[in-house]
Amino acid sequence: MVAGGKIAWTRYRMHVMVWLYSHGVTWVKEKDIDRDKEFDAFISFSHEDEDIVIPELIEQIEARDPKVKLFLHYKHFFPGELIQLNIMRAIQVSKRTVFVLSKSFLESEWCMFEFRVAHIESLKNHLNRIIIIKMDDLPKDAELPEVIQVYLQSTSYLTWGDKYFWDTLLYTLPRS
Repeated sequence: MVAGGKIAWTRYRMHVMVWLYSHGVTWVKEKDIDRDKEFDAFISFSHEDEDIVIPELIEQIEARDPKVKLFLHYKHFFPGELIQLNIMRAIQVSKRTVFVLSKSFLESEWCMFEFRVAHIESLKNHLNRIIIIKMDDLPKDAELPEVIQVYLQSTSYLTWGDKYFWDTLLYTLPRS
């Protein structure tokens, strides 16, 4: 029984720890669950916003806290692999997924796919691994896709340009 228990623990350790953490067991820490994750955050944004997002968000994160390891589609997606598989891998190897919500994001099929995959992964693991940054050009809440509306109503999010934006963002990002 001890040998069987050790084999089960070795094989299902991460699943057990996620379940314990999601059910309030205090000795299990999120860093224990995330130690197999290669990246601290996957940054999801529309390619139409890259002129703003790359210099004003990504480069600023890297400059302000070089310990944060970002998964970026233009650097880390495998060429020739299906986009869906690249997206799923990005979310699975990252401790957080940061969504830069803009009008372009909402109009992009791939961005919305990334959101749905990350949302399902969070629900499946009972862990909120999503960080949302709302940009200025978003339509009114009632005009947003329903999945985004529900998520914004049930969790907190960051707004681009708020007074404590950088402090809050850097606080919420894990570090390797």
